[in-house]
Amino acid sequence: MSSNYMEVYFYMDEPGLVPERPVLLQLANGDVVESAPPIWGVDIKCGKGTDFSYGPWADRQRDHLFRFFFPPNYKNLEVTPQPKPGDRRQMQSFDIRLSTLNEATIDILFTKNKETNAVHINIGAGSYLEVTLPWIVLQDGYTTKITGQLLHLEATTSLQYRSLAESETLEYTVKCHYPLVWNHHQCWQLSLTGCKATTHLVYTHVDFFQDLVNDWASKSRPDILHFVPYTWKISLLLKECEVVTVSNQYNWIDCSSTNQENNHVAFCGDLLDVSFDLPFIDFLPDIIPLKIWIQGEAVDMSLYLPEVNTSRLLLLSIDKNMKLVSNRTKASKWRRKCVKSQGWVDCWSVPIVALSVRYNY
Repeated sequence: MSSNYMEVYFYMDEPGLVPERPVLLQLANGDVVESAPPIWGVDIKCGKGTDFSYGPWADRQRDHLFRFFFPPNYKNLEVTPQPKPGDRRQMQSFDIRLSTLNEATIDILFTKNKETNAVHINIGAGSYLEVTLPWIVLQDGYTTKITGQLLHLEATTSLQYRSLAESETLEYTVKCHYPLVWNHHQCWQLSLTGCKATTHLVYTHVDFFQDLVNDWASKSRPDILHFVPYTWKISLLLKECEVVTVSNQYNWIDCSSTNQENNHVAFCGDLLDVSFDLPFIDFLPDIIPLKIWIQGEAVDMSLYLPEVNTSRLLLLSIDKNMKLVSNRTKASKWRRKCVKSQGWVDCWSVPIVALSVRYNY
């Protein structure tokens, strides 16, 4: 991380003694609650010129440092006992908050065949990251939480076709649950919620992100003595979104920075929900079953032909002069890219659509 200006604020309560009876507080709205436990954490604010760089190599260094200072003991966790009256009150978590006061950039770097690839993200002022590290162990273990929001996000890749995503807001939540027994099943959850988002998809993105996952995966040989089963639960929710694809003949793509001559097919909707699980519960399994659920609401399919396409004027003329009888008035929808004034034509509409995909990897 690099920044021209940074503020670091560290705070820590001095724990008092546990009273004989719970201390009750009355809020402004009249609710009566127990007093909060002691808190401690750090608040970091970054100013102009802030750049975050991360990736598989940096994550491996983080893992090496964590294992050096906190080596795993491969023992079962013990539930933290509740303090008794007269004992010192306990800190329950350590809170970290990182926020940006101005625009910032995020670079996710990885390599393939000694060639550096990157996902470059621009974010607006007010974006933040919050990390909650538990300091006590409950009956079912403990859960590490990461939450945050990115404002005015613009993401590009190092591919020749650079466009990837734009979003007014992107909220993210990561929850990592660890049970009491060190090698019992762990559940990791990732939730992404975007609002007014435009996503560009081409098939090359599949190989691009597969290379990112392969570089991020562990380089050590599998060892059954250290194997821990876990499941990733991933959910992507887009509100008022556009998914733009390229539909050129013979699958060529114009990657010019301006005046691209690509044909596009886009799917626009009020809601797009994509959820799936990645189960890694067996040691070196022969087959990993995957189930993907995709659901969209108020979905329209739009078509765009560039000015050099000989069918463009014919398509626009048909769209302008056609007469449709509809039983309901079509409400105006949010659009960023797929607007009629730019030559886009709506050719299909459905109130709700769902797709279930099962795949054995």
